[in-house]
Amino acid sequence: MQMERCSDYNSSFTSLVRRHEKIIFSVCFFYANNDVPFDDIKQEVLISLFKGYRHFRNECSEATWVYKVCINTCLFSLRRLSPKIKTLSLDEIPVIHFQNENDNEYREKIEWLYALIAQLNPMDKALILMWLDELSYDDIASNMGIPRNTVASRLYRIKEKLSSRKEV
Repeated sequence: MQMERCSDYNSSFTSLVRRHEKIIFSVCFFYANNDVPFDDIKQEVLISLFKGYRHFRNECSEATWVYKVCINTCLFSLRRLSPKIKTLSLDEIPVIHFQNENDNEYREKIEWLYALIAQLNPMDKALILMWLDELSYDDIASNMGIPRNTVASRLYRIKEKLSSRKEV
C-alpha cells in the first residue's frame, strides 16, 4: 500500500512539473549566473518543489505556488551559494538563437532587454519576469508576498528605469 502512494505521489509530481515547466525553466534561467549555474539552480528548485508538493493545500493556484517556490528557492540559493550577486557584462550574455535569424533588429532588442534585466536586483528581476509572463498584479503580489500596490509602484519604477536606457 505504501508503494502505491509513493508511486501516485511521484506521478502526480511529474505531472505538476510538466504542466509548469515553462515557469520553472524561465525563473531558473533568469536567476542562473556564473556562481550558480542553471542546472544547479534548477535541481534546487525541483527538490524544493518535490519536498513541498505534499504540503500544497490549493489555497492558491498551482502556478502561483510553483512561482513562489521557484523564486524563493532561487533567491535562497543565490544568497547561500554566491559570495555576492554580480551583473553580467555584455560579453557574458549567451547567444540567443531565433527561428528567423534574418531579423537582426528584433534579436538585438531582445539581447538589449535581457542585458538590462540581468542588471536588476533579484527581487526586481522576479517582478519583471512575472509581469513579462503576463501574470496579474494580484498574482504577482501573492507570489512575492507583498501588497498589490507595492507591485504596481515597483513595476512602474522598473519599467521607467528600463525605458530610460538608450535602446539599440
